[in-house]
Amino acid sequence: ALLRALVRDRNHTRAADLLRALFNAGAALPNDTVLNNVIDIAVRARAFPEAWDVLELLLSRNRRADKYFVSILTKSLEGSITDRRALKRGISLVDKFIDQQRDDVDEIVFNTLLNVLGQIGDMVKLQMTLDRMSTYGVQPSAVTYGTVVKAYGKARDIDAVVKVWQDMRSRQLVVNPVTCGCVLDACVKCGQLDKANAIFQEMRLLGVHKNTVLYATLIKGLAKTHDLMGAVHLYKEMRFEGVPCNLVTFNSLMDVCVRCGDLQAAAVFLQDMMRLGIEPDLITFSTLIKGYAHTGEVH
Repeated sequence: ALLRALVRDRNHTRAADLLRALFNAGAALPNDTVLNNVIDIAVRARAFPEAWDVLELLLSRNRRADKYFVSILTKSLEGSITDRRALKRGISLVDKFIDQQRDDVDEIVFNTLLNVLGQIGDMVKLQMTLDRMSTYGVQPSAVTYGTVVKAYGKARDIDAVVKVWQDMRSRQLVVNPVTCGCVLDACVKCGQLDKANAIFQEMRLLGVHKNTVLYATLIKGLAKTHDLMGAVHLYKEMRFEGVPCNLVTFNSLMDVCVRCGDLQAAAVFLQDMMRLGIEPDLITFSTLIKGYAHTGEVH
């Protein structure tokens, strides 16, 4: 009765303390609904350490946790990247939840865990978790693969990026622009423009290439290789295909021009940009100033 009253009053601190006392005394814990309600009020108050404590008590007694709250708690680990102890404990508890409630675990829980593992760069654990999804009968989606590709791109593992893309294609998953953008961005981060272009051609065949972010990502990559002709070609293709150009697109185009020392081309892109009603920002001006400074035209 006391615990229910504390839950009703949203007193998560006293509720968690009471549960710890009951557990340490070896007393019977309340039913699963009450325990999950304590996690709920702690999560809503962003008292994540207390919520993790209650989840640990719950799992240690082989009680059933609500996967919705587990997903939220897992996501909260994204804000604890520098706290290795909290990360290790949280990931361990999520693993325990997955093992104990494999009939209840879903894609959201796995995807959230994969994202955390990608952020901390634990690629071995990430691959093990991805493999475990299939073992537990949870099929990876395009969102799952997008999360994994971002992680491998951050780790500069181009072979893994290509393998994930091929796996997606072999499963005949419906790829969306967001997932495609993750794949191209990973290739660009790894300095593999040839692979990025090859995959973009596959996207073209699938009819998912008409997207501003995809073109802007490739143009950013071309800036790194000082390929102005390639960037201009993509810009013209965007206009022909009716793909909208945004501020990021034009800033990337001007970056290519500056890196190649072609300020006349940069001026043309600036005119096009303003003609389309897109206002320059600080990045636009700093890019142009850098270009003119290199030519000695800024005094």
